Amino acid sequence: MRVALAIDNDMITQHFGHCEYFVVYEVENKEIKGSEIYKNPPHQKGFQPKFLKENNIDVLITGNIGQMAVNLMNNFGIQCIKGVNGNLVDVINAYVDGSLESNDTVCNQHMHHKDE
Repeated sequence: MRVALAIDNDMITQHFGHCEYFVVYEVENKEIKGSEIYKNPPHQKGFQPKFLKENNIDVLITGNIGQMAVNLMNNFGIQCIKGVNGNLVDVINAYVDGSLESNDTVCNQHMHHKDE
């Protein structure tokens, strides 16, 4: 299973579409087998879900994310764990041990600031 974490400065991003990069972990039988880093392409409405699908991602872990992106993730068969906070090591370990929880909150504000 390929699990992507949307990251800014080693922390789960709070604005999915503008994250710096994705850390993708290969997880098998509750064990991390490896990881890769993918730079997030420039923000384009609806592009990131397709990008993740093209890179065979099964699960996305992120902070805030909009409903359109969640719907696209669902359409592509990518499980979306949202509303997460914390550093990437703690978060992937919580995912692997089964203690990471998603919330049902989606972001409905689209404020795009240059210094985000």
